Amino acid sequence: MIDLHSHSTASDGTNTPTQLIQKAHLAGIDTFALTDHDTIAGVMEAKEVALNLGVRLIHGVEISCTHELAGGYGRQKELQKIIHVVALDFDDTKAMHDALQALQDSRHQRGRRIIEKLGEILADDDPDLTERLWQAVLAKAGNNPRAIGRAHIAQALFELGFVPSVQAAFDKYLADGKAAYVAIETISMQRTIRLIHECGGLAVLAHPTRYGLSATRTRKLIADFAHLGGDACELPNNEPDSLRAMIDRSIAEHGLLVSVGSDFHGENMPWRKLGAVAKVKSGQVGVWERFGEHGRLG
Repeated sequence: MIDLHSHSTASDGTNTPTQLIQKAHLAGIDTFALTDHDTIAGVMEAKEVALNLGVRLIHGVEISCTHELAGGYGRQKELQKIIHVVALDFDDTKAMHDALQALQDSRHQRGRRIIEKLGEILADDDPDLTERLWQAVLAKAGNNPRAIGRAHIAQALFELGFVPSVQAAFDKYLADGKAAYVAIETISMQRTIRLIHECGGLAVLAHPTRYGLSATRTRKLIADFAHLGGDACELPNNEPDSLRAMIDRSIAEHGLLVSVGSDFHGENMPWRKLGAVAKVKSGQVGVWERFGEHGRLG
């Protein structure tokens, strides 16, 4: 069993790297990647546990980047989106860590700004709400402001009674374009792919159907990713057959490898189950077939 997309407390997951590897082992996962947002802080802890349990741990990280999609109409002729690219099997961890530091600083600033927006929206004559929210979110992130993600904020909003569910927090306040949304500082998708290759890794387009794009623009995103040198596309989980078929056709058209991952976070997103990944279809080649081929740039 293979699962190449997961999150720990080093970013916005609820399990420590140690707990995550233990759960992966119990789930029967043989090849596993810890892909926290914009940080590899949890990888070293996970590596030691994986070695003891016999789990093949792949170096991973999910990098936030920006890409401008062309080809729309009117005001939407060009659309700039935050895209997530998973880096897998890189060997230069120092270069990757150094490159990600600026993105970590941006996460801290973004988290605080989202909380300030929510304080303005939800205040209702409560001058201390912003600080209470900030402290609740910090607690969710293990008191590490650099680790704060929207999942932490959504969980805090739910537990404080401002929304009926974690998903409702995203739908009403936190998703792209919603009232409290704040864009994160990023590098371009092109630069992200190059960084991953420079570090000896493989670049995977994460969850291609989850960017709120039309079918046409989703296909364009996959085409752009391939054109810029991306290596693989993550297969979508629990999507309609027609949508999966579209992704399969785009992957085949552009000669991309495929990747599979649950995007497991833990208790804050219980609908995502560890090891619950899409099935690879005949003719598709898994990105794991290329693991170990470092130095792709010569």
